[in-house]
Amino acid sequence: MKFGIAKDLITPAMKTHVGGYGTLYGQYSVGIHDDLYVKALVMDDEKERAVLISFDLLFHDYALTETLADYVETRHGIPGENLIVSYTHTHAGPATLGYDSGQHCDEYEAFILQRAKSCLDRACSNVFEGTMSYGTIEGDWNMNRRRPTDGKPINAPNPEGDRDTTLSILSIRDQDDAHRALLLNYSCHPVALGATLWLSAEYPGRMCQLLEAEFYGSMAIFFQGAGGCCRPKIAADGKAWKACTFDELDDMATAMANNVKRAVCADRLQPVELHLAARQFVIPLDIEVYPREFFADIVNDPDVPDSSHKNEARWVLEHYDDMGDEVPLHAAIMRLSDDLYVAFLCGEVPSPVKQHVLKAFGEKNVIFIGYGDATAYIPDDRYITEGGYEAEGSVVEFRQRGCFKTGVDRKLIDTYSKHLQDIRAQDD
Repeated sequence: MKFGIAKDLITPAMKTHVGGYGTLYGQYSVGIHDDLYVKALVMDDEKERAVLISFDLLFHDYALTETLADYVETRHGIPGENLIVSYTHTHAGPATLGYDSGQHCDEYEAFILQRAKSCLDRACSNVFEGTMSYGTIEGDWNMNRRRPTDGKPINAPNPEGDRDTTLSILSIRDQDDAHRALLLNYSCHPVALGATLWLSAEYPGRMCQLLEAEFYGSMAIFFQGAGGCCRPKIAADGKAWKACTFDELDDMATAMANNVKRAVCADRLQPVELHLAARQFVIPLDIEVYPREFFADIVNDPDVPDSSHKNEARWVLEHYDDMGDEVPLHAAIMRLSDDLYVAFLCGEVPSPVKQHVLKAFGEKNVIFIGYGDATAYIPDDRYITEGGYEAEGSVVEFRQRGCFKTGVDRKLIDTYSKHLQDIRAQDD
């Protein structure tokens, strides 16, 4: 087995708006607290090669994934279908295409594309023989944010709510048994800092920093999981959320890094023999279309400030007739070994959705990666019935013509099952 790793700095070298909070619409960052990176992991089983990329960004338009898929296939001969691109979802990063319309910076867009290509080039060109191992730990670092109140969920701490507490780990060592890479996967919004104007990779970046310092010569790469319904537990302040300090965020990241370190150093991970394969596909999700008047009322409401919310409603009105009644949801399966898979799903994914996807894999081990683009929140049928921000409150924010219809659960299970069978059939 062979591997390639690389990372490149993507901290803006120019003035950019911040992304992640409607309340910060139109505001620029005031400084850099810690740097942002794009990181790539290349895996080679001598028959197939596959690539995982993670950006320290909120998220991005899916067009960036398509561009990088074309690039890696043309430049390095790796099928675009064997590429997965995800975002750590830091809410302390610059605005990008696909979200916060009109806030992105063209110069920064060109910058991150150039850095991503450079990262891919180095990861593909500098490979080493090594071994991979996999394991999980459980961590009490997140909290559900959907608290039932007067019959409908509100955005507030809910200690009884569903959440995914599994932290998945892939460890890669070279032939000298030296640590070279750690893939980390956890489900929690990086919003501990609240609406800050300081650029930061948030808790995922800090955890990676600590582990890279612990294992000299290694790269730690973080992939956001099903974090669409959870916030950091340290930000829960009774019945409300608070903005934490960088010291408090550091405490959270340190606890996570220490637990990962113990698992890795105690050899609690199991060997993985690469047997690569991948499938990319689209799952069409049905929309309950809202009338034009719904969006017109937002645009014309004098009590609604001229903000991102009003701008997105205006955009929907301008494109209303060209928008269908389905949302194309990009997804993928990547087989790492006969017993270990990556399940990938774009959009902001809550933990119940992950549980539906896992049903397609039976007893196999699965690393679930979300946040592949800025599609929307992807609620399951229960969330759609309950309502709340993830189901209906974010419709305008993500430029949808309406909320999702029920039937999501069955579509997810059936579609992943079909493509999983296709992967297995190719070996027959």
